[in-house]
Amino acid sequence: MAIGETIHLVNSDEVNKNTYKFYGVDCIVLTKDHKIILQKRGDNWTRFGGYLSSFGGQIEKDETPMQALIRELNEELGAEVKELDVVSLGAVTEEVTGYTELIHVYFWHDKDGTITGCYEGEVRYFDSVQEVLNSQPKIMDDTRWALNECLARGLLIKAS
Repeated sequence: MAIGETIHLVNSDEVNKNTYKFYGVDCIVLTKDHKIILQKRGDNWTRFGGYLSSFGGQIEKDETPMQALIRELNEELGAEVKELDVVSLGAVTEEVTGYTELIHVYFWHDKDGTITGCYEGEVRYFDSVQEVLNSQPKIMDDTRWALNECLARGLLIKAS
């Protein structure tokens, strides 16, 4: 199913493990004080340098998407994520990768304030989805999609 021009929503239950060359997770994170936290990739990064993105990474061998998400958020934010607090937004593939990568996208609200810092990229805090979308010219497509999906589901607010 097409989501705009660059994102396709995928039924991950029907995916053959050899369909994509990369499997990953990404997560829109809301802090305890209701700030959207994202990371700006360094301009020198080989993949999508200078872009604003959510937190996440590659699913390792024998790891479920949820296990990968919990590990990645711990590595990148020091966060202690409880699976019950995570909302699955869907699995997507993007035009920018030639639809060769499958990303499982999530939302997590750090209600307990477990985030200890940002250990990858430059941290950026926002009060609303509108602030992110209006102030950042370079946003990863899956991050833009995830922010709008969170907005549609009432997980985030449009404007502060």
